[in-house]
Amino acid sequence: MPSTDLIIFDCDGVLVDSERATTRLLAEVITEFGLPTSVDDAIRLYKGTDLSVIVERVSAELGKPVDGIVEVYRGRMYAELAADCPPIAGAPEALDAVDAAGLAWCVASNGPRKKIETTLTASGLMPRVPASRVFSAYEVGVWKPEPGLFLKAAEQLGTDPASCVVVEDSKSGVAAGKAAGMRVIAHADLTPGDQLLDAGADVVIDSMHDLADALGITATRTTEGSR
Repeated sequence: MPSTDLIIFDCDGVLVDSERATTRLLAEVITEFGLPTSVDDAIRLYKGTDLSVIVERVSAELGKPVDGIVEVYRGRMYAELAADCPPIAGAPEALDAVDAAGLAWCVASNGPRKKIETTLTASGLMPRVPASRVFSAYEVGVWKPEPGLFLKAAEQLGTDPASCVVVEDSKSGVAAGKAAGMRVIAHADLTPGDQLLDAGADVVIDSMHDLADALGITATRTTEGSR
């Protein structure tokens, strides 16, 4: 196995506990625009999918454009996430272990930079993430499941994709990591572990507390509930 020179973390569902709020809000807004959608539907159909693709799918289902849906969804989303978005349990400890091992890491998300920074700030993790180590698909112009976002992060940070490890929680993210030629560790948060394995994950963990073991480094425990 190649050495690990860079760990690429997804943001939502890996570092910050935002997915439950965003999938609930997405289901609510899509329903309000005329397509009844449950939270389970939103997870199954849309988790890890670019918002523009979601809008296309909803418009196709309804047979008409859904003008304004993005603005309504994002307005509610930013307000809710800014007020309350804790870190994923075990994520601060995982970052401590990665730092203690001297491994480079970055964040790469399908979301806009504003969303990434909003959630990282609300979770208390933002001070740990330099702006140069945040990669947004909206700035790169490529969204998961395409590999371009991860490849751009590796290129910018001078790392061979074969020595990168991606930490993801969605099927599209897993597919993007594998297409980039990277090892993928999947965090089974809202998406079941068997589905992440089917998508190509090399390893599935049930808790971010287990990431250090999956990476073969020493875990670092911090005070319970710390950010």
